[in-house]
Amino acid sequence: MQNYLDQIGDTCTNMLISYGLFAKKHQINENELAILYTLWVEGACTQKHIAEKCQIAKQTINTLCRRWEIEEILQSVISEQDRREKTLYFTDKGRAFAQPIIEELLSRENQVINAFGIQRIKFLLDEFKALQTALSQKLEKHSG
Repeated sequence: MQNYLDQIGDTCTNMLISYGLFAKKHQINENELAILYTLWVEGACTQKHIAEKCQIAKQTINTLCRRWEIEEILQSVISEQDRREKTLYFTDKGRAFAQPIIEELLSRENQVINAFGIQRIKFLLDEFKALQTALSQKLEKHSG
């Protein structure tokens, strides 16, 4: 019997590989792309937020962001909501670094969306959300 969830997982993995190849083309890795993308789209946010949203280890985020602070790509300030957290911002240099990468990525994503079709994308998204809800209900509940 075919496991359709395995096939969905494989397809999602292949999509992530495509993002990794895009990142490599720009001399960064997929984790760095995720950080740049999140900061570009959402604006200033904490390392914890990026780690949770992108499912990247906090230590990895911390290491990459610390390097980018030294390179003056990012700056950080102590978060007003939680003094244990740092809120990250692009510097002017960082914005100039990220802009061509993220604008190209967003443009290519929009080309895919338009070619695939808005209605199909909306339908697929709704179905994925329903599937995720069903999975979380079955996999995250306590047995017994």
